Amino acid sequence: MKNIILVGMMSSGKTTLGKKLARQLGYQFIDLDKEIEQDQGMDIPAIFSKKGEAYFRDIESRILKQIIPNSGLVVASGGGAPCFFDNMDFIKSAGVSIFLDVPATELAKRISQHAKDDRPILSGVLSLESELAKRIEDRRPFYAQADITITGATDVMQLLDSISTRL
Repeated sequence: MKNIILVGMMSSGKTTLGKKLARQLGYQFIDLDKEIEQDQGMDIPAIFSKKGEAYFRDIESRILKQIIPNSGLVVASGGGAPCFFDNMDFIKSAGVSIFLDVPATELAKRISQHAKDDRPILSGVLSLESELAKRIEDRRPFYAQADITITGATDVMQLLDSISTRL
């Protein structure tokens, strides 16, 4: 059973859709950020604050690469995970990769609705939407390597239709 690895920006729906997709397929769901928090014994904002982004990216890559290819997993990667080291190459070798391509305006709306300070990479930005648009463009060369791209809002049935021939 091939793994399914969701990539895309923060708040693109990787965790929400990933959980639903895993239930539909009878796969196990893994949220990479939650695995990092468990490994480190602290939440992501604390890791960024105490250890810095470079440390976080090292841990993220190590935990990502512990995923066993073709083991029936749906994985929600962190938004930046595909963009560091050779992580996108690993993602592609570990299963079917799906890029959830959501516009910056929608991401900004979703993040604002969370009303939590759980996005340390965005702390102190002047315009959330313009910062997200810039990050999307910086990361697009990595995300675009995914096997499948789904643009805009999506649901679990659309994801299932997109991957049914690849499983």
